[in-house]
Amino acid sequence: MLPVGRFFGVPIFFAPSWLLIAGLLTVIYAPIVVDSVDGISASASYLVAFTFAVLFAICVLAHELGHTAMALALGSPVRRVVIFLLGGISEIERDPRRPRDELLIAAAGPLVSVVLSAVLFGAYTQVEHRTMIGVLLGLLWSSNVIVVVFNLLPGLPLDGGRILRATIWSVSRSRVIGTRVAAWSGRGLAVLVALSAVMVTHQAWGVTAGVFSLALAAYLWFGAGQALRVGEMLERLPRIDIERLLRPGLLVPSDISVAEALQRAWNGQARGLVLTDAADRPFAIADETRVGAIAPERRPWTRLVDVSRQLEPGLILPVTLAGEDLMDRVRATPAAEYLVVHPDGSPAGILATADLAAALQGAR
Repeated sequence: MLPVGRFFGVPIFFAPSWLLIAGLLTVIYAPIVVDSVDGISASASYLVAFTFAVLFAICVLAHELGHTAMALALGSPVRRVVIFLLGGISEIERDPRRPRDELLIAAAGPLVSVVLSAVLFGAYTQVEHRTMIGVLLGLLWSSNVIVVVFNLLPGLPLDGGRILRATIWSVSRSRVIGTRVAAWSGRGLAVLVALSAVMVTHQAWGVTAGVFSLALAAYLWFGAGQALRVGEMLERLPRIDIERLLRPGLLVPSDISVAEALQRAWNGQARGLVLTDAADRPFAIADETRVGAIAPERRPWTRLVDVSRQLEPGLILPVTLAGEDLMDRVRATPAAEYLVVHPDGSPAGILATADLAAALQGAR
């Protein structure tokens, strides 16, 4: 990933795959530039086509920053923005809690593209069309129109699918129902795009367009499938009982070795280890993955504290957490294990992320 800057603290990246689409656009549009600009050389046409690819990527970035700005305004943190082969994505950390928020975030990107299309078209009408500037403006405004139309198609993971989900969510009062309808609509769109790939193979640049369409269809299909899985997890989320997921933990002193700690856990039938300081207050939690990676012969000589994680506030969860509040806390501080405490602050047990994920996926 190539970092290119930040937007209100949100990092922006260009994925290496963007170079592929930039090269593809350059090769495809260079002949169009030759036919559209009087007296232009072949080398200059490739330069104009590559400039279009770069400027179009900036337009896609502006589209994604529209989503990001709206999400931040509504209090939803954004992890990063990535521009890649098939477009861009704004990685919003927390799902909208209301259909209105979902609708506003989804519509913000296409709205930016509409504004760009209008501005670019206005500029296009003021210049000579058969010049390099004229061709660039013509390609850019028409490409932004295509971005708007395609993104507003009613199927996840597209913006139109999110708008459809928000609408159904608002009417049915169920985000799960909205997700299912929009996801299956997205799979239908994926099938149509795949069929179009077969139809264009007989046209100019047909093979290239067909391969790109198939890649786009696969992106839509798997994106819709991911949305269906998320919908299933959302349906299970209200039924998650944190107390039933707790692993019995064992409090151990900070100077203990890994071998001794594992022996005590075995004897006490514990499935997690919490380190305490001199005042018997928990201050760290053993990392199960790091502990398991230590060779048996090294365990007597390795301190448990060296393979543990300090108990920052995000790693301590109240036993009363449930539903989306629980997921928000877990997303905010990703970890393998969390210390769960009673209202009085005493340890209740350890919550393993793997156990939570299994419960959300319906595993027994």
